[in-house]
Amino acid sequence: MKTTLVKFVTKFIPISLVTIVLVSTLTGFKAEMFTVGGGAGLRQEENVETAETGGSGGTTGVNGANGSPGNTTVPGANGVNGSNGLPGNTTVPGANGANGLPGTAGAGGLPVFGGSFINPLTGVSTASDISRNRPVAISVSNQRGALPSNATNGISQADIVYELLVEGGGTRMIALFQDFTNVGVVGSIRSARHYTVQLAEAYDAIFIHAGGSPLGYEEIENRNITNLDEVSGTRAQVFRRDVNRVPGHTVENYHSVTTSGASVSQWFPSLGIRLTHANDFRQALFFTDNPIPSGARAHNANIRFSAGKNSTFAYNEAQNLYYMSQYGSQFTDANNGNPVTFTNLLILEIPIKDLVGRGEGSGRQDMSTVGSGTGYFVSGGRYISINWIRVDKSSQFVYLDNNGNIIDLGRGKTYIGIVPPEMTQSFS
Repeated sequence: MKTTLVKFVTKFIPISLVTIVLVSTLTGFKAEMFTVGGGAGLRQEENVETAETGGSGGTTGVNGANGSPGNTTVPGANGVNGSNGLPGNTTVPGANGANGLPGTAGAGGLPVFGGSFINPLTGVSTASDISRNRPVAISVSNQRGALPSNATNGISQADIVYELLVEGGGTRMIALFQDFTNVGVVGSIRSARHYTVQLAEAYDAIFIHAGGSPLGYEEIENRNITNLDEVSGTRAQVFRRDVNRVPGHTVENYHSVTTSGASVSQWFPSLGIRLTHANDFRQALFFTDNPIPSGARAHNANIRFSAGKNSTFAYNEAQNLYYMSQYGSQFTDANNGNPVTFTNLLILEIPIKDLVGRGEGSGRQDMSTVGSGTGYFVSGGRYISINWIRVDKSSQFVYLDNNGNIIDLGRGKTYIGIVPPEMTQSFS
């Protein structure tokens, strides 16, 4: 089992050798991708963008190894499922069978958390099996002027939210939804960058965006990314313009693009999109009920991206959640007024520089999310320093503690901030 092997390797081999080992062990996280509605040549952005400012458990069985009938489960010794299986807290159908039944806990396994099915992006139990869904990844605006009262539609329903720099010192978000069916309006939707495309690919996600930079389109087309683009091919079917978002502006020339779970789900069949993962795809996330039993205090976290942009998080101990604020007020969901909260905060330090040439506009950013680096993991009112590793553009991030062990996240939603190493992050 690849994921179990990674845990074994990182536990017993020094951190200096982990990268070499992961090159071979993480290849199973790669997924086959397909192109939807692509056209020849580079396409234009949603509009001409200017510089943006502003402020081991064997608890749940897996279907038979190598696609045996779906009702066959393989409990594993020492709390690990059988060969070619998933971690014990995940239930998936066999390659050639129907949905499997929950398996007997392996020796030393953890208790089942909730029900039989698990959301692989959050570790939380679900009423139905969504574990093999391809997630939907949406490029979402975080420009202050595009946020009505510091609110973004649909953001509170995302399972994972990335925040990362774009031009002008501002940030953009990539919102990941494991089950997009019942998500309401999401937006405003923004354009693709080459590094946001790579993040979507790592999850085998269906990427939704409105236009893109030249390098963003190059990544989409050269790497055969499944994408829905408001600028080309699927505008009428999937996207809408929110006329209430842009008083004083023309909606066709402003960041007013939205979509919804209902719109996307309705048109998926006619667009011929593959909706489930290939049989060998595995999410690289692990979860536990107590992710940081010991660490420094982090009831407040101040995540700084640039001189003009930071995001802050305040810990609610009773709920075990971090409430996000930015631009001087609490960040909320415009659909329902709910605050945007997370169980986990991951802060990844990655060198970022201005992108020069290749047809890119002034101030566009370049960052390599492949390789290794340092960062922080915050959960349950505490934080620790971590190391991250990513083998290639289609691989997922792997997060390690300072002893070289893969960390377990808390069960719930996760925020991932990608920040320049020179910016100071603070916790209290």
